[in-house]
Amino acid sequence: MASSKPRLPQSAPRLTIAIPTVNRPALLGRAIESALSQSSPDIEIIVSDNGSTDGTPAVINRYSGPRLRTFRHESTMSAARHGEFLINQANGEFFVGLSDDDFLEPDFAAEVLAMFDRNRGLSFVYTGCAVHYEHLQVPAIVGPEVEPGAAFLAAHYADQREVCWCACATRVRDLRELGPQPDDRVLGDMFFWTKLALRGPVGCVSRVLSHYVLLRSEMDNISHATSPRLWGCESRLLAAEVIEGVARTGADPADLARLSSNCRRHVARSTANQFVWARMRGATPAEAWSWLPSCFPYLSWSPTVISRVGAAAVLPRRMLRALLLRGADKLVEARSTAHNLC
Repeated sequence: MASSKPRLPQSAPRLTIAIPTVNRPALLGRAIESALSQSSPDIEIIVSDNGSTDGTPAVINRYSGPRLRTFRHESTMSAARHGEFLINQANGEFFVGLSDDDFLEPDFAAEVLAMFDRNRGLSFVYTGCAVHYEHLQVPAIVGPEVEPGAAFLAAHYADQREVCWCACATRVRDLRELGPQPDDRVLGDMFFWTKLALRGPVGCVSRVLSHYVLLRSEMDNISHATSPRLWGCESRLLAAEVIEGVARTGADPADLARLSSNCRRHVARSTANQFVWARMRGATPAEAWSWLPSCFPYLSWSPTVISRVGAAAVLPRRMLRALLLRGADKLVEARSTAHNLC
């Protein structure tokens, strides 16, 4: 049973910023403040405490205003069910899910709403995003202002588009039509935006207007806790759904073959990455070795995959962290150089 603060009278919002949280009071304030600081008045903010047992309620109680609604759940539900609750509570035409450790720039709402106003047929809009690896901020790869959904998906699996859920604005109506995330799915953001992209063109605001915190000392990101086998299985299922959906658009056989090849490579690399994240979260090298047999269907023998799985199986966590930060530093340099050449 959820308790809530009453909503004060106001005009109907256009964008709902939904912030789910549980037991992260030190981070939550930044997320709420970034939502309250939006330059657009056409928003509402929902903060939903999913059964916290620490000081989270006290943090939430520091904030108030006509655009803010808060909920408190006495027990913790699954991430999928909590997401369904938030979508059902939304009063806006559009929706963005903001994790409690992520945050937005002040013009996020204004920019995505303007994009939807210019292009009413868009399936969703995403913005440039800074992916945080501790002190480093890696700019995500973005595409053109508008592109067909099938082209966007093909570019994503070719590593030419990077989408973070905190950077995506979607229609509430579409999320409800897709139905709740199934209990056996853990990649909730991809569950939604891969399906949405098959409904129409995708819009992009290239400015960095959102921040996704991928690596910090606590390592309590939900995706970090997913087993490599489950990650690989679901990633392959999502890729198969994308290939089938793109095929229905009448794609050229050569383009479909290229997409299929890129999907296999993407699944293998992301599954290998999950070995590293699981070790970073506390799994032992012996556990990493034990996962290999069940993950063979999702892996490949490319140098990238072998090196990442091998590192996860033999290196101590402090060395894995150092390698992650070194790789992030190289990405910052490479993408800054590419931006300067444009």
